[in-house]
Amino acid sequence: MSTTRRRTRGALATTLALGLLALAACAPSGPAPGSTTTPAPVTTDASKELDQLTVGLAASAETLDVATSGLMVAYTIAAVAQEGLVAIDDTGAIVPALAETWKTDDNTSFVYTLRDATFSDGTPVTTDDVVASINHYRDAEKAPSTAYYWPAVKSVEATGEREVTITLEAPSATFAWTPSAAAGLFVAPKKWLESAGTIGSPTDLLVGTGPYTITEFVPGSHVAAERNEKYWGSKGRAKTLRLDFITDDNTRLLAFQDGSLDIAFNVPVDQADQWSKVEGARLETVDDNSWQGLMFNPATKPFDEPEVRRAVAHAIDRDAITTGLLKGKATPATGITAPGQLAIGTSAADAEAAVAQLPVAAFDLDAARAELAKSSVPSGFTTTLAYPDSIPALGRASLAIAEQLKQIGITLEVKQIPVSEWSNSFGNGEGVQWMSYTPPVPTDWPTDWLLGEYNPEGFADETITGLQAEAAAATTPAERLAKVTEATKLALEQQLFAPVYWGTSTTAVGKRVATEGFSQYFFQTPWPTRVVPTA
Repeated sequence: MSTTRRRTRGALATTLALGLLALAACAPSGPAPGSTTTPAPVTTDASKELDQLTVGLAASAETLDVATSGLMVAYTIAAVAQEGLVAIDDTGAIVPALAETWKTDDNTSFVYTLRDATFSDGTPVTTDDVVASINHYRDAEKAPSTAYYWPAVKSVEATGEREVTITLEAPSATFAWTPSAAAGLFVAPKKWLESAGTIGSPTDLLVGTGPYTITEFVPGSHVAAERNEKYWGSKGRAKTLRLDFITDDNTRLLAFQDGSLDIAFNVPVDQADQWSKVEGARLETVDDNSWQGLMFNPATKPFDEPEVRRAVAHAIDRDAITTGLLKGKATPATGITAPGQLAIGTSAADAEAAVAQLPVAAFDLDAARAELAKSSVPSGFTTTLAYPDSIPALGRASLAIAEQLKQIGITLEVKQIPVSEWSNSFGNGEGVQWMSYTPPVPTDWPTDWLLGEYNPEGFADETITGLQAEAAAATTPAERLAKVTEATKLALEQQLFAPVYWGTSTTAVGKRVATEGFSQYFFQTPWPTRVVPTA
């Protein structure tokens, strides 16, 4: 099989994945693939109001437009202000949003009946708005970060006064989740989409139907929002919302300690004890099925040689990284999509059996040296590995990998860069890069993206992409699992990726508030409405 370079139009999407259950007039349901460590319950007062809810985000946003960013921070912010036709609940199952009901008989034609709802600019939601929004977010030029969610679409049309029908070119086992704000759709006014200069900028703030209306965005600093009193769903208990970008772990901890933050993202594993000792603090830890691994660019020397890629893969000690550096708060990855995601629609046993077939390079420095000896750089070489400032764990893992590579003659220069720079770096010619991918919904979308047409490293392999296309059209979960497994196996045989670990995430909740139904999907829902004041 040949692996060649092509233009990459996809961008980082850190909330992805889908299940294999058919969409019907009611939402499918299933077990949540991630486990949750829940702190002791507290007494809440739902009648109580907060003047302001303040949240510390671990990453900074340069734009609020998920269509062009795709970073998890953009999704988290968009969730307060915008919605899709459907949404997800605590388990990742589909629930109503702007569509009161929906149905499909064949996973090809999907019919949505709209509720009466109003945009934050005061205009009513119409079928024209929905059709325009769908066409915007599936356009690979306008929306490179969401277009890959959308399979080939035959038509999008208003088929009634409050009805929209989406017809696909072929059946899709996972399309049901696509028109949600956890994935690829954020309904906005048609006129605004057509007239906004730069969507998601400080001058063109997001317009939507969500529980809050964004009133201010200062890149690198914060986002401010006020409660949307016209919201059709449950209202938030806070009159205003402030989301502060605090990328430094110590600064975020200090702000939480002095009571400046009600909620803080991404508690580092090595600081968990300090966070837990804050008066009234509760730490919510979830197995988020995130995939952290290395991607190789097969068009960049010397990574165009499989021997070099295999040498690096054999030098990764996954067990030492997960048990030592991450204190057991991660699992060594032996594939791309975590077994918990692959199990949706099948079973845990089926998923584990599928992953067991994958040819992951074991940690073996002798094997790494042997592979390098067969390459054009048998004495080694120097390369760079960058990691985003919002994920310091990747920095520690990078240094550990660098120490192992040094033993076989490869010098790995590790550098930290802003997360926005990192997310825009895919496909820019770097030989080796980190990928951090957190599934937004319970499907195997990570594999769809990383091995699909819009994969971030731009490789083109007809056999792999063909298997991905067959997986998308599979009529049963078992068939889809088999196709996804085979595509992943071929990618790992070529060592296009080197899996490192499947992770967890921890959120700190302060004494003034509690969360309702916290899970790995919490921040992909209209989450401010599910934060309740304590008594």
